Amino acid sequence: MNKKKIGLLAFITMLAIGMLIGCSSTNKENSADEKSEKTRVVKHELGETKVKENPKRVVVLELGFIDALLDAGIKPVGVADDDKAEQLIDKDVLKEIKGYKSVGTRAQPSLESIKLLKPDLIIADSERHKNVYKELSKIAPTIELKNLNANYDDLLNTELKVGEAVGKKAKVEKVVEEHKQKMKDLKAKAPKNPGNVLVIADANGNINARTSNFFTTGVLEQLGFKNALTDPTKEYSVKMTMEQLVKADPDKLIVMRNEKGHTPLAKQPLWKELKAVKNNQVYEVDVFKWSLRRSVQGANGIADEAEKLLFEGK
Repeated sequence: MNKKKIGLLAFITMLAIGMLIGCSSTNKENSADEKSEKTRVVKHELGETKVKENPKRVVVLELGFIDALLDAGIKPVGVADDDKAEQLIDKDVLKEIKGYKSVGTRAQPSLESIKLLKPDLIIADSERHKNVYKELSKIAPTIELKNLNANYDDLLNTELKVGEAVGKKAKVEKVVEEHKQKMKDLKAKAPKNPGNVLVIADANGNINARTSNFFTTGVLEQLGFKNALTDPTKEYSVKMTMEQLVKADPDKLIVMRNEKGHTPLAKQPLWKELKAVKNNQVYEVDVFKWSLRRSVQGANGIADEAEKLLFEGK
């Protein structure tokens, strides 16, 4: 074998060895990266999901999840805000999450918009988004929690689960404990015989009464008020006629509206038959604050307003 052939063979051999060493080094680096990328398994309403230990880019598909995420010290990169942020989101919260991207409506979030944000966690509603869970999971790890149809206890559990998912369990547990103490303190200040209360949504004269399964009613019950609706039901809202409202005849009536001005219900003849009307115990409140902000911070806001409205003359 001549010198040229020997030299060429040696070069090829060295090149092959170098490639093997490089591949081995790359594999070790990849293996190290995989090991450094720690995850936790989060149990949620639709199963279990592996989530990064400390996710930073989080997309939320229901308004109540915004507060839970902020309580954990994280700002969402994307929010399903129905393109009505100023109308639906508390103004102070809106300032805190300035810079986020809208991912469409809560009912039909844009999968493409979510994908472009490259999230490492998506928090969706277990009722509203159950049919797109698989599609969302292909984009990023997804957990589905109760919010749309959540009751008071569900909201506390959802808050804790969000804290667990983003690696801020202790921080969020403290928020929940402070809330529970706040409710105890307010209950101690409440009237000794608060009577019953009914929360209704007035949609152009149509009455939708909130049952004890609705989170707002649950907040008021924590303060010692009883729900005027006593018939057992799994629903969080029931439609009522004016005749049925008069039959329920609550001591205090809270009317949730999205418009300023007196409720159209007041124009109906039977309205004046209500005990709450006769005793000047009808209170009109913001439907977005009392219905859509389903979170611990939302419950705190409702409790504070309830103190101002319902504790007078105790």
